Amino acid sequence: MLNTLNFRLIKQDEYLRMPWKNGLGETLEIQRYEDKDGLRFRISQASVKENGVFSNFAGLHRTLVLLSGKGMTLEHAGQNNSHTTLLTNPLDMARFSGGDQTYAILSHGSIEDLNIMVREGDTKADVTPHYAPQKFDVKKQKNTLFTAFYANQPCQITVGENETLTLETNHCLIVKQSETLCLTKGNGVFINITDKSTTAT
Repeated sequence: MLNTLNFRLIKQDEYLRMPWKNGLGETLEIQRYEDKDGLRFRISQASVKENGVFSNFAGLHRTLVLLSGKGMTLEHAGQNNSHTTLLTNPLDMARFSGGDQTYAILSHGSIEDLNIMVREGDTKADVTPHYAPQKFDVKKQKNTLFTAFYANQPCQITVGENETLTLETNHCLIVKQSETLCLTKGNGVFINITDKSTTAT
């Protein structure tokens, strides 16, 4: 049984279906947080089915994770520089400013991706791929805003010596307390969002 004091499991059918800003598709919103200054962070899952320009999210920094499909190329045109990111394998990542003009070119058909957006001025997202078997320490600190593991495959995670958590593909496990976790089956991404203006203690 899930310890609800330490964890919260969000299943894919609980995600909020939202239209894209550019009107060309829709996203499944997993988590969203707003404050008096507007959107602070958002985590969502989406399908990209055709080549095209991404929506403009100026003021936000984006981390895009390839979940499935044959990959895509992202061409970024920013105010000060332009660059290209090739995503080939599941859990490959692209990091870029939401204000960049970003054009997606699919390699061979549609893809699924995970998108983590945070406010550029005061918020940071650390997103790392994890493959079983792998142990990782979750350290909740004063500046921690959100911590979660997103399962890209059926996963099993052990907590301490006695508890085993089972996640289906596309489920998200929110971690509320400091824990030592061991991924014993599957793969996914660990997401840690922090306040850059507060010192970690």
